[in-house]
Amino acid sequence: MINRMTLDQLLILITVSELGSFSAAARKLNRVQSAVSQSVQSLEDALELQLFDRSHKLPQLTDAGKAILADAKRIVSSADALRARAKSIGTVAEPEISLAIEQVFPNDVLIAALDDFRAKYPLVSVTLFAEGLGAPEQSLLEGNARLSIYSPAFNGLPGIQFQFLGNVPVSLVASSQHPLASISGLIPQSELDEHVQLTLTDRTRRYQGVVMGTKCWSFVDQFNRLDFALNGFGWCVMPTHLARPHLEAGRLVELRLAIHQDRPLLFPLYAAYRVNEPPGLAAQWLLDNLRERFSQWLERQARRTENGIQIRITPAAR
Repeated sequence: MINRMTLDQLLILITVSELGSFSAAARKLNRVQSAVSQSVQSLEDALELQLFDRSHKLPQLTDAGKAILADAKRIVSSADALRARAKSIGTVAEPEISLAIEQVFPNDVLIAALDDFRAKYPLVSVTLFAEGLGAPEQSLLEGNARLSIYSPAFNGLPGIQFQFLGNVPVSLVASSQHPLASISGLIPQSELDEHVQLTLTDRTRRYQGVVMGTKCWSFVDQFNRLDFALNGFGWCVMPTHLARPHLEAGRLVELRLAIHQDRPLLFPLYAAYRVNEPPGLAAQWLLDNLRERFSQWLERQARRTENGIQIRITPAAR
C-alpha cells in the first residue's frame, strides 16, 4: 500500500512547527491531540523521513523537517492561490482577457487603466497586443484577441460590434531641418507633393494609412516611422500626443496645409468585439475604465477639436 501525503498533513506540520507542540496545534485546529500526532506520523511514513525529534519535552524539527517545512509552506500557499483563482473564475466568468490596441491609443491611459484592472481583478491574466495599423482588427478576426481598440478600415464588419470611444488629435509634422519647416504660412498641395510622406501600412498591405502626398514611404510601426521623421526622411501624419514632446523641444515642427485651413485632424477610435463573444465581466470593466480615462484624457488635450476633420484608414488598393 502506498502512503500518500495530503494538504491536511502539510497544514498540520506547519501548525505544529509554528506553535511548538502537538497539543497547541490540536487546540488551534479543533482536533484531538492523538489525531494531530497520527497525521504527523503518517506524513513521516509517506516521506520516509523523521520530521520531529520527540526526545525532548517539546517536539523539535529535525534538519530534514526544516527542509520539508519550507516546501510544505510553498505547496499550501500554491493551493490557496489555486482555490482563489477557481473562485475568481466562477465569479468573473473569464480567467483571462486578450486585448489588441492600436499604437495611436495613448499609452499613459492604457497603463493607468490596466493598473486599476490589476487591483480590481488580481487573478485575471491579461494578454496585450500593442500593434500597428490593421493588426488589432486582424487579431480580433483571427481570434487572438477578444477585445480590440482601433480605427476600422471598413464601415462595419459582419459579426463585429463597434463602440465609438473618441477622436485622437492628429498633427502633420516634419523635422525642424526639413525643407517644409522653412515655409511660412499655409503649404499648398503642389509643394507637399515634392516631398516624401511617411505613411503607415500593415504587413499584409491590406490597410493603408492617411495618404496626402504623391511620394510615399510606408512603415508598419508607428514609432519606427517617428524616428525617420525626426531624422528628416519626410513628413507625416502623427498623433499629436506622440509628436508633442518633439514639437516642444523644437525637433519637429507642425505643418499648416492650405487644404485644411488650419482645421484640426482627428483619428477616430472604436472598441470592437465579436457579437457572439461579448466581453465578460472583467473585460467589460476594463473597457468601461478605458473609455472613462480616455474621455478624461481627451478633455486634457489643449487642442480645439470642434469642426475638425476626421481622417480614416482605408483598405489598400489592389
